[in-house]
Amino acid sequence: MIKRLQIFLVLIVLLSISTTGIFCIYFLNQYSDKTNGFLLASASELFVREIKTGTSYQEASEVCQAVFSEDSASLRITVITVDGEVIYDNQQDASKMENHADRAEVKSAISSAGTATQKRHSGTLGVDMLYLATYYSDLNQIVRTSVPLVFYQAGVHQLQVTFVSVMIGTLILLAGVSYIFTKRLTRPLFELRNAAESMAAANYSVRVRADVHTKDEIGALSSAFNSMAEQLEKEVRELEEKNLRLAELQDMRAEFVANVSHELKTPLTSIRGFVDTLRHGHIEDAAVQGRFLEIIDIEAERLHQLISDILHLSEIEGMESDLELQKFDLSALLDDVATLLDDKATERQVSIIVEDCESLPVLASQYRIKQILINLVDNAIKYNKKGGRVYIRATREPDRVIAIRVKDTGEGISPEHMARVFERFYRVDKSHSREMGGTGLGLSIVKHIAQLYDGTAAVESEEGVGSKFTVRLRIADDLQ
Repeated sequence: MIKRLQIFLVLIVLLSISTTGIFCIYFLNQYSDKTNGFLLASASELFVREIKTGTSYQEASEVCQAVFSEDSASLRITVITVDGEVIYDNQQDASKMENHADRAEVKSAISSAGTATQKRHSGTLGVDMLYLATYYSDLNQIVRTSVPLVFYQAGVHQLQVTFVSVMIGTLILLAGVSYIFTKRLTRPLFELRNAAESMAAANYSVRVRADVHTKDEIGALSSAFNSMAEQLEKEVRELEEKNLRLAELQDMRAEFVANVSHELKTPLTSIRGFVDTLRHGHIEDAAVQGRFLEIIDIEAERLHQLISDILHLSEIEGMESDLELQKFDLSALLDDVATLLDDKATERQVSIIVEDCESLPVLASQYRIKQILINLVDNAIKYNKKGGRVYIRATREPDRVIAIRVKDTGEGISPEHMARVFERFYRVDKSHSREMGGTGLGLSIVKHIAQLYDGTAAVESEEGVGSKFTVRLRIADDLQ
């Protein structure tokens, strides 16, 4: 349909321009004939006036040539008697010319006692000529002026060629404009069709790029289609996001259950094994029995710590914000945690150094912040070297942010483990971690508490040098 419309418009334009061109060329020829007839009549009048003043035919002819013709061969002047005898011709020897009484323009001028024009072939010159013959009664002679058609038709032809060129150029231009116009007019329809096909193929992001701001029917249709597409895309995206979150939650739940099951299995298996040995082994040695009971106690403590961490993590993940806020001095809490873990650090020959810092009033749950510090400092002690050090520091940053940094001089963390150290149950060295009594949830608890206070947890580490954990929390109490 669109192509037929374009062809129809082009044909209308072609027909209009062609018709206009034909009429223009016709009227151009008519105008040229009248103009040249007027020129010949004016030349004839000038020739006669010159003669009446006593000027010779030749001199009068030269005056006319100077006024009306750039080329001396273009304007021909012939004087003829009423009997048809040629008595003067500026381009031929009059004595050798035949009688002109039978020439159409001469006969018409004599019969009408006025002026007559004629286009015909000149037998004398052998070219087509435009003749204008005028009978002058006071002279009783006919003065005939003429020009070769080739002289004035060359100009007409040039005008015609120019006009045709302009007409063709205009036709091409209008055809192009018509094509662009129809394409612009129908583009929204094409886009609507393509958009509908794309949407049918489940591509809901497609939009009609046509000008939807126009007030016509196509603009209104395009706007309505885009609104529908946006709403549909939004609903589909929300549904996909819900499905994705559900799938992620299901995967996390399955992974969490598997990890918990695995972590619980190890201490429970150990406890059951030693209990069975004590019950059925008939062990009489009190020292061995004591050792078994000690192992059972250690594994029970591991189980208790694991369950406690799981409960803590579950509680934090279910909170959108912490409502148990209180004002306290963070710098004092750093000293308390260092004192609390000092015995463990001494046992492992590690020094805890709390770097000097100014008083840092904060508004948060002291219990949650203490969890962060204990987990970070405990890890720094457990994975440090003998004679190593643990540095604790807290600083104030812009926008109510408090940065807590715990740095150790341990073995460090290899790059492939850096991105996963905050995942639940992730251990860099699983066997060494269990020997140290870790549950694999400490750093995950740190990360989730940081998120609870609109903060972040990050780690920097270099193997053989040590690690630095930085936790940023928006907890500074600016009201103090």
